[in-house]
Amino acid sequence: MLQTTQLDDVTQYRMARTILGKNLYCVAAYFVDGLLIDTGFDYLAEQFYQTVQDKNIEQIVNTHHHEDHVGANYLFEQRRQLKALAHASALPLIAKPPVKLKPYRDFVWGVPKPAHPQAIGATLSTAKYTFQVLHLPGHSPDHLGLYEPRQGWLFSGDLFLSVKVRVLRADEDMVAAMASLRQVAALPLQRLFCGSGKILENPIALLKTKLEFYEDLQYRIAALHQKGWEIEKIRDAVLGKEGVWPWMSQGEFSKLNLVKGFLKNDANG
Repeated sequence: MLQTTQLDDVTQYRMARTILGKNLYCVAAYFVDGLLIDTGFDYLAEQFYQTVQDKNIEQIVNTHHHEDHVGANYLFEQRRQLKALAHASALPLIAKPPVKLKPYRDFVWGVPKPAHPQAIGATLSTAKYTFQVLHLPGHSPDHLGLYEPRQGWLFSGDLFLSVKVRVLRADEDMVAAMASLRQVAALPLQRLFCGSGKILENPIALLKTKLEFYEDLQYRIAALHQKGWEIEKIRDAVLGKEGVWPWMSQGEFSKLNLVKGFLKNDANG
């Protein structure tokens, strides 16, 4: 599945692998004024490239190195000699992707081909817009967003998936994620363009609600930990027992990881 939606000057490309008529996890790329933000995933790389080949793409930015955001990078390099821009710490990860992924990630997105992006600067300009490059770690250390202050736009990658996320990927950093949420919640935002395909109008209230949800979890988890509770018991009391995510992701996503993330936050002060 690859769907195109136009919203003012921004074109959204929402895509997902389809199995037996069912769309698996959706991701989105965006095009605005010569700038392409993310390039989808390997299974739809060729289809995505063909869909955007009539666009005057002058610059590409990867919000981070994960396989569902860099999938068509290599095609733009090979066919247009156009290299993406990314956070400096993402460059070696995109240039040398993993040989294999967890089975669920391989099934949904596929292993990306190597590409050779360049380090992005503090700002990025197109003919009509000037974007501030914001380092927004948490989901990954190299995660960034593009903020256009005159429009109040933020292309936020995977900063915001939903308000009440109750699982955490094992390599995510809750300390950094909460700091990134506070950073963007302080901006005068009009529209949030998410890597999942959600487009949020006047998103500040939702960002603050998400942050408050995390702060409440952090407080409750820390209080039970100080009483000497085991982390599994804390998880069950605060978040409930595990669902299907640990099984589907071979432990990569779980409620227990979220508890551990908050306790790491608490330990680091």
